[in-house]
Amino acid sequence: MKKLGLFTLFLAVAGSVSAQSLKPENPYPLKAGINQATADSLVGTQYWYLYAMPGSNRLTVRYKQATTLYGADLTSTLTVTLYDEKRTWRTTKVATRKPSASEVTFAADNVTKKMKIIVAVSPPNQNLLRMGGAYEIEATGNVEFGSIASSADPIIRTYDSKVNGYGATRFLTDGSVIGSDGSIGTWKAFDPENRIYIVEIGKFRWSVQYAPGYGLVKPSEPDMIVFQELRR
Repeated sequence: MKKLGLFTLFLAVAGSVSAQSLKPENPYPLKAGINQATADSLVGTQYWYLYAMPGSNRLTVRYKQATTLYGADLTSTLTVTLYDEKRTWRTTKVATRKPSASEVTFAADNVTKKMKIIVAVSPPNQNLLRMGGAYEIEATGNVEFGSIASSADPIIRTYDSKVNGYGATRFLTDGSVIGSDGSIGTWKAFDPENRIYIVEIGKFRWSVQYAPGYGLVKPSEPDMIVFQELRR
């Protein structure tokens, strides 16, 4: 795969909290302005896309806050990789929590035709200790943004339960919740704008917030995952 030295195409790396995709075949569209997200080594790489148009383009990713352990920042990195839809080239940069290296930028001044660019943001590759953290991604210049393919509520998907042994847990469009252990329950939106929900399964009741790339977390403790989003 050819590496784009000049990056005759474009970009660099990662505000309102935005959704993102864990599926490389179905990346999530960036939007104009700052897109905010959280990378998590226990969840995996997140994928975005945008269109580079003829002219000059720039993509910037800012590593804003590392995941903490007992109140201390962990030494962590975010690896940002850009490639075209046909995978004919790729280019990678690494952001760290060092002030001089917490922002990475990809730029292209001579794009000659429209092309779809995929942006992959990867936390450290390890699954024993949660690493990663909050980041921003912003594209400027001659760029276009895609549209969201579905208007379905973001909670509607399958999760891995981190409480009470429900196992794989499906949140369905009719407001029902089904656990692979046979448990059943309900979900309803409490604050749709901030993606906060009430979930009830049996005698248990949670207030949770959908955090893209994480799943359903406690609103007051965003690192505390109640139902973890599945990658597939």
